[in-house]
Amino acid sequence: MEEKISENNQTNNKTSRQRAFVVFLLNAFEFIKTMIIIVALAFAIRVFIVQPFVVEGESMEPTFQSKDYLITEKISYRLRLPKQGEIIIFNPPDKPSENYIKRIIAVPGDKVAVKGGSVYINDRIISEPYLSEMDKTLVAQKEGYTTVLKEDEYFVMGDNRSHSRDSREIGSIPGQNIISKVWFRLLPVESARVFGAVNYQN
Repeated sequence: MEEKISENNQTNNKTSRQRAFVVFLLNAFEFIKTMIIIVALAFAIRVFIVQPFVVEGESMEPTFQSKDYLITEKISYRLRLPKQGEIIIFNPPDKPSENYIKRIIAVPGDKVAVKGGSVYINDRIISEPYLSEMDKTLVAQKEGYTTVLKEDEYFVMGDNRSHSRDSREIGSIPGQNIISKVWFRLLPVESARVFGAVNYQN
């Protein structure tokens, strides 16, 4: 009788271990599956929806300081064209591996002129409240600069005009080079805010 009980106990223990191992495998599978889904979602969000961006340099002062942490979004430009006054991240045509941050000053079809330290769009001077009071828009050519944007061309400039490499030097930016639109400044916390387009018509 004792031998039969011992054999039954061994069988039960073996069955319990097998069940525990199966449960472990199922839990491990669920964990791995969950992690794969999380990674895939994070990748999809970064590629198709939002992307972080850390400002480097002074070309967008005083709007942004170096090391500001921004959240940019990619959805808008999948649904509509970029707007005048929006701040964008793009790849400059002559340095496609780099990311620049600038403001859209003019859009396809616009006539852009820089003269007397000011910017004219379609022969009308625009007000740029984001510039520092002492900052003026200058170009290398003493007689000024004028261009008419073709289809899918955008004229961009940094808010710190005297320390910005932008369309005054590298020319217009093709729409296909635009990566995303600056949506939110996350850091520093005390400067956190949402960014939209500037209305140059006022």
